[in-house]
Amino acid sequence: YFVILGQEHRADLDGDVIRNEFPPLSRQCPPDAGGELQEFEQLNQAHSVLSEPASRLRHLYELEFGQFPSATGEFSPRAMELFAVVGEALDGATAYIRGKAGATTAIARALIARDEVGVQRRVIDCCGQVRLRREELLSGLVEIDRVLGCDRTAARELIEATCRELSFLAKWERQLNESMAALIQ
Repeated sequence: YFVILGQEHRADLDGDVIRNEFPPLSRQCPPDAGGELQEFEQLNQAHSVLSEPASRLRHLYELEFGQFPSATGEFSPRAMELFAVVGEALDGATAYIRGKAGATTAIARALIARDEVGVQRRVIDCCGQVRLRREELLSGLVEIDRVLGCDRTAARELIEATCRELSFLAKWERQLNESMAALIQ
């Protein structure tokens, strides 16, 4: 995929460059203008994989080391802390939503409504913490590239850990967003 989009085999790629490279390339091979469908699909797949950092890291790993291992492994201490915070926020949101659904009288709805803003704030705060951690990990992609050039074993471990954590962060962000949507209905 790196070759298809004319990029170096690196973890740290500029998303704007990838987005800017894609349209001219896609105009060269559209199937409805006589281009090859397979070539166009490969181009779209390359764009999809390289645009998303976790997918890009997995692809880089497969090119450098072979098949990516399962998602098991240790979490960083920061991820473990965040796991607990996210779990509490999701549990609180779920309890609030259930309580709200079970509130059948005006007084019961009024009593549960007083907690709504606090629950929403906790979910919003967790979303911010998840995004901040994601940005921290993405800023470390430069280090992965550096280590890959000098210590392949360390690079392999670093890519595995970063991919694992990025995957969980994406899952947590989806869950938090779903909870927030349910809270504001």
